[in-house]
Amino acid sequence: MSEFKTPNDLAAFVFSELNRSKIQDAKPSEEILREIFNTLYYTSLQTEEGQFIKVTVTLLDHNSTAKGKVLAYDDWAFYPFKPAIEFTVKNLVKLSKAADPWSSSLAVYYNDQGELFINGMIDQTIHYQSFLNYEREEKPAHPGIFQTMINGIGILNVMLDYQPIASLNQNSLVKHYPNVFGIGPISEYLKRNIQYNHSFFEELIEEKLSESDVDICNRLVLDYTIQSISRILLKIKNYHHGGAVLITKDFKKDLNVKYQLGYDRIEQAIMHILKAITDEEFLDDEVRNLRRAGSDMPIKLHRDYLATEDEIDESYNELIGAIRFTSSLSCVDGLVLMSPNLKVKGFGTVITEKEQPPYIRVNKNATPGTRITKISPSHFGTRHQSMFAYCYKHPDSLGFVVSQDGEIRAIKCVEGEVMMWENIKVYQFIKSNKMPKLPLPPKPPRK
Repeated sequence: MSEFKTPNDLAAFVFSELNRSKIQDAKPSEEILREIFNTLYYTSLQTEEGQFIKVTVTLLDHNSTAKGKVLAYDDWAFYPFKPAIEFTVKNLVKLSKAADPWSSSLAVYYNDQGELFINGMIDQTIHYQSFLNYEREEKPAHPGIFQTMINGIGILNVMLDYQPIASLNQNSLVKHYPNVFGIGPISEYLKRNIQYNHSFFEELIEEKLSESDVDICNRLVLDYTIQSISRILLKIKNYHHGGAVLITKDFKKDLNVKYQLGYDRIEQAIMHILKAITDEEFLDDEVRNLRRAGSDMPIKLHRDYLATEDEIDESYNELIGAIRFTSSLSCVDGLVLMSPNLKVKGFGTVITEKEQPPYIRVNKNATPGTRITKISPSHFGTRHQSMFAYCYKHPDSLGFVVSQDGEIRAIKCVEGEVMMWENIKVYQFIKSNKMPKLPLPPKPPRK
C-alpha cells in the first residue's frame, strides 16, 4: 500500500522546490503554503449548485503589479477587489462560478501577519490554458510566483510557469510525469507504426524530396499525432465521466464494435498541415531569393503566400475540430477504437477477451527500469481490466484509460508483460528556467 499523503505533504515538497528555485519574489513560508493547499483541498470537496468546484489560484504579489499594465494586447492583467476578500473555502466556492480556469485566475497573497486574501482577478488566462492543451503554439506571458489548480475532488496541481512542481491526487503525491510519448516502449510503438514512404510524401507535397526531407516529414507527422492523442485524452478528462482509447491494427478480434465508423479527419488534417507548412517554406525560399537579388515580389507570389497562410490556419482549425469530434465519441459507454494513424474505426466498443495477465507492472518512468511496482489486475476496475486483457493477448496494441477522477494511464504489453504508466505527460509542459538543473547521479566505480 502506498503512503497516505495530505496537503501538508504537498506544502512541504513545494516549499523545498521553491527554496531551491531562482524566483526573485519573496518566497512564502511552509506555513502559508499549508494554509493555501489545505483551503484549496477542502474547497475541492465542496459543490456549488450541484457542480464540482474548478478554480485556479495564483500566488501573486499584487503590490508590485500595476493594474492594467499590458505588454501585448492579449497579455494578462491584474484587477483588484475593493476591499480584498478573505481566503476561505466559502469565498472560493462562491467565486469559482465567476472564475472559470480557462478564462481567469484568482490572485492571492498574504500580509505582514501571514493572513491570506483574495486580492483580485487575473484575466486572459485562456492563452495559458490553450498553450498547455496544445491549442496555441506561442508561449504567453505568465503571472505570479506559482499557481494551483483544482482539477477534481481532492486533486490539486501546482505549476511554476509551464512546469508542474507536484500534484496531490487525493491521497498520493505525484512528482513525476513520465514522458511516454518521447521515450520508451510507447514512443517506439508510435514511431514504428506511423511511417509514410517516400512516394507518399512526394505525391502529397508535389515536390521531389530527399531521404532527409522524408525523415523530417515523418517526424512532423509523429509530433502532430502525439499532440492529437494528448489532446483527445485531455478532452476526455475534462468530460469527468472517464473513457478509454484503444489503438490497434486488428479491429475485429476480441472486440464488439457497437458503432462502426470510418473517420479519418485527424489524419487528413495532419497531412493538410504538413503540406501547408512545406508550401510556406518553399515560398519563403523564393521570397528570400528575391530579396537577395533586390527584386520586387510578383503579385502572384504575394497572393500565393497569403493563400498558404490561410491554408495553415484552416488546417489547424480542421485538426481542432476533428479532435473535439473524436473526443466526444467517448461519451458513449465503451472505448474509442483507432488505428495508429488515428483513423477512428468505431466507438461504444466492448473488449470481449477476459483472460487477465498474472500481474501488472506499474512504471514511474517512461522506460521500464527500477521504479516498477508489481500489482494484481484485480486492484483495478473493469475498464482497466478489459484493457489489460486485450493488450496481454494483442501485444501490438496500445491502450489509454481515463478514470472519472481524471487520472490518465497508458497500457502496453512489453516482452510478454503488461505494463502501465500513471500520470503520463499529456500537457505541453516546459521546464522553467527558474528551476536549477538536478545534479547528475554519480558514476559507478570502475571494477
